[in-house]
Amino acid sequence: MKKLILSFSIVMSAMMIMPDFADAQLFGGKNKRRRGNRKIGSFSGSKRLFNPEISYFAFGGGINALNYFGEIAPRPTTLSTDISFTRPGVNLFLKQKFGDRYSWKVNFMWGRLNASDTETVGTSNFTAENANRYLRNLDFRNDIFELSFQGQLDLFKHGGRFSSRPPLNIYAFFGVGVIYHNPKGLAPQYFTRDPYLVDNPIDFLGGSSPRYYELEQAGQWVSLRDLGTEGQFFDAETRAEYQDLYEKELPQPYSRIQIVLPVGIGARYKLTNNLDIALEIGYRHTFTDYLDDVSGEYVDLSGFGDPSTDPNAALAMAMSDKSNQFDAQTFNENILPAIYTSRISTYNTALNPDFTWSRAAGYGKAAGIGNDDVRRNNRGNQNDNDIYIVTNISVTYIMGGGFVRGAKFR
Repeated sequence: MKKLILSFSIVMSAMMIMPDFADAQLFGGKNKRRRGNRKIGSFSGSKRLFNPEISYFAFGGGINALNYFGEIAPRPTTLSTDISFTRPGVNLFLKQKFGDRYSWKVNFMWGRLNASDTETVGTSNFTAENANRYLRNLDFRNDIFELSFQGQLDLFKHGGRFSSRPPLNIYAFFGVGVIYHNPKGLAPQYFTRDPYLVDNPIDFLGGSSPRYYELEQAGQWVSLRDLGTEGQFFDAETRAEYQDLYEKELPQPYSRIQIVLPVGIGARYKLTNNLDIALEIGYRHTFTDYLDDVSGEYVDLSGFGDPSTDPNAALAMAMSDKSNQFDAQTFNENILPAIYTSRISTYNTALNPDFTWSRAAGYGKAAGIGNDDVRRNNRGNQNDNDIYIVTNISVTYIMGGGFVRGAKFR
């Protein structure tokens, strides 16, 4: 992030310095008299940075492509994404030019983020790292509603009427915004305590000690935030007991409303006197690690409640740990030989000794177990917040409405 801010600062500084040089290259040299006439024609008696006399309004919209960077990515690095999960979006905006290089814009955008461990990693080239990510088997999609206020700085100056603007301009933008988001995951058909799915799960439904719990929401995208997959909604008594037993503090529920900082660059081309087309790439810095609902550690599943009597508890358990949602053949032939340990562990939890479940000791282990190898307990990476990139193609209609007063001579 520090490197990004430094790079952006260098670009902005260069754009502050370069316009006069760029104007000289575009308009100067061969016809100094014409350049002088142009300056006289746009002269209004004073030179101001924010000049209301050359102001005009514009509005427009466009289509976006969104890319997500977070825990559910091809590699456990900050700038890793799966291009195949690029998702579309749309935006609308209102803009005002208020100086020879300055504009502001109010922008509303909807877009979708999407990722899946199994689809991103695949099984063709397992390594010690990505095989465990495959085993984790998490997925999400998140509809982002973003409202932002952005300032824009043009490379080339334009001090006249909108119709005389340069045919091509390059710009940088920066601002602040707010998003509403609600990550969702695809619910499996069953929650099971087995390390993998058997061929006949229907034979193990019900009874005094069921191994399988059929989920009413199977095949649906369910709100992960509402489930508290990392123990956010454990009740106060369970949270206190959890901290006492495991010496770990559970996270608090995260907000669906978050602040974002949009920064980026773009180029726009003049189609007609009133129409521009633009291409821009924007980075969204967020202050949350839960765009994908993945951040901390696996938790003791018994803290969600009794799956035999509470369907929501069964769903929360299934969405918290999806590492056992593989058939026996895939698990035994592909996953087990590739993960860094082939052991399958059965857990008797400290919260409820009567509740047991099994899973492969691959990506993560139950809370409080295996602390000699912290990696085994990791569900996500709390050190880096999630981010997303927005690539936008938009069309702008200039309403005009500005005016330039002629030069005053006495």
